[in-house]
Amino acid sequence: MIPVYICDDDLFISKRLNKIISDQIMILDSDMGPVRVADTPAKLLEMQMQDKVPAIYFLDIDFPGQISGLKLAQELRRYDPRGFIVFITAHGDLAFETFRLRLEALDYIVKGDFDAMSVRVRDCLSSIQDRLRAEPPGQGRYCTLKLFDTVRHIPVEDILFFEALGYKHALRLHLVDELVEFNSSLDHFAKQLGEEFWRCHRGFLVNRCHIRMVHLKEQIVELDTGEECPLSRKAKAEYKAQI
Repeated sequence: MIPVYICDDDLFISKRLNKIISDQIMILDSDMGPVRVADTPAKLLEMQMQDKVPAIYFLDIDFPGQISGLKLAQELRRYDPRGFIVFITAHGDLAFETFRLRLEALDYIVKGDFDAMSVRVRDCLSSIQDRLRAEPPGQGRYCTLKLFDTVRHIPVEDILFFEALGYKHALRLHLVDELVEFNSSLDHFAKQLGEEFWRCHRGFLVNRCHIRMVHLKEQIVELDTGEECPLSRKAKAEYKAQI
C-alpha cells in the first residue's frame, strides 16, 4: 500500500478532498491508502517520517504563520525523493516556482469547483497507478529503519545484506557504499522485504538481486560486490531442492 496524505488547514476543504480521494481509490481499485489528514505542515512531517515511502501528498500552499506548502514540499523531498506531490491551491500558476525549487510536482489543482477537482484527482491517481505498475520489481521500494530518534528510508536496490551481530537485537546493514548498525531483528526485515531477500544463514539476510554466485561446496554466497555471506546447511538443502 502506498500512503496518501492531505495537508490543508481548511477543515471543509480537507474533508471534501478526503472523500474525493477515498472514492477515487475505491473506483480505481488501487493499492493506495490509507488516507491521512494533517492540518499543519509540522503534523504532516511528523506523520510522514513514521510511515512508508514513497507516498502521495496533496498539499495546500498557504499556511499563515507557518512554513508554506512549497517549503513543506522541499522538506518532504528530503525523506521521500520519489513521492508524488500534488498542490491543492487557490493560486493559478505555480509551475515556474516549483520548477525552480526542483519539487517535481505532479499537478496543480485549483480549489473551488469540487466536480472539477474530482476529475483532476482521478487523473492524478490513475497516472500514479500507471507509473507504479511500470516500475521494474524492486525499483522504487524503500526499507524503513528506525535509528534512535530518527527514521531513515533506504532504497531496496541499495541493500546488499543484513548481518546479525553477536549481541542481542543488533544488526549491521551492508549497503552499496555504507555500513549502518542499529537494533532490530532479521525476522522483522525478512517479513517486510519478502521473497526478494533470502535467509541464506541464521545470521544473514541477502538481497537476491545482488547475488553473483552460490558456492555449494564452500557454502558461500558471493555478491556482485565481491563480498561473501555464509550459507547454512539448511539453506543449502533448500537451494539445491529448487535447482
